[in-house]
Amino acid sequence: MKNKFYFFAIAILLIIFLYFSYQIFVEVKPLQVVFLDVGQGDSILIQKGTQQILIDGGPSGKTELAKLGQYLPYFDDEIEIVIMTHPDKDHLAGLVEVARNYKIGKVLTTAAEKDTQVFKEWQDVLSYNKVETLEVWRGTEVKFNDVSMKIIGPPEKVDPLVGEGNDKSVVARLDYGENFFLFTGDIESPAEKEILEGGESIDVDILKVAHHGSKYSSSEAFLDTASPEDAIISVSKNNSYGHPTEAVLNALAKRNIEIFRTDEKEDIIFICKPSEKCKNQNVK
Repeated sequence: MKNKFYFFAIAILLIIFLYFSYQIFVEVKPLQVVFLDVGQGDSILIQKGTQQILIDGGPSGKTELAKLGQYLPYFDDEIEIVIMTHPDKDHLAGLVEVARNYKIGKVLTTAAEKDTQVFKEWQDVLSYNKVETLEVWRGTEVKFNDVSMKIIGPPEKVDPLVGEGNDKSVVARLDYGENFFLFTGDIESPAEKEILEGGESIDVDILKVAHHGSKYSSSEAFLDTASPEDAIISVSKNNSYGHPTEAVLNALAKRNIEIFRTDEKEDIIFICKPSEKCKNQNVK
């Protein structure tokens, strides 16, 4: 009997040791920024240890949950911050299922609303789960581990009845040591002009190309000011919108900006250490 108790106690201690060892291993891992391949939509996972920021959720809850299952630690059922850039289905639908399956610390978004079933479901699930929702605009700072994130668009509070909300998308700049990212939602040229006139720095290393490479975005002045080394386009194969357009691809190529597309590369992963440039895992 004593021997059984002894081996049982050793087994329990070993399990506890392995569990906490794994947690420590996860916590010391570098920052990971993943542009998830969710088809014709956007979803970006920013992860440091067991803490995450999720920007948008793509058009499918099933796809989004499968993707998160690949990257989040198995024991982690909480996403600390969700940013919903604007209420179009291709950015929002997946977040509904995320909110149903994960605990969300807080949601950052604008006041923009949309008269759609998916937006109603989103409001209902946030209300049911009592998720804190904060309205953001230029100047809002996001605290996340040792990562600095600042909201640079929209420039002011958004009217809930804004209608077509692309230009009121949440735009965020992430700084981590020597690494700088710009996440642009679906903004178009007028919003790009507002950002440039607002004086916020958008000189970055990695640019999430706005609106899936639409001809209405990625103006010459915006690309010149951002001057990224890498451009990420989240898009599905043979989509009906013609994204990304040749005009945008040519504008990026003319500036020697390397292009990475989710329809070609699937998930696009950057591993970042504060004292080094991020390593793009899709570059062999």
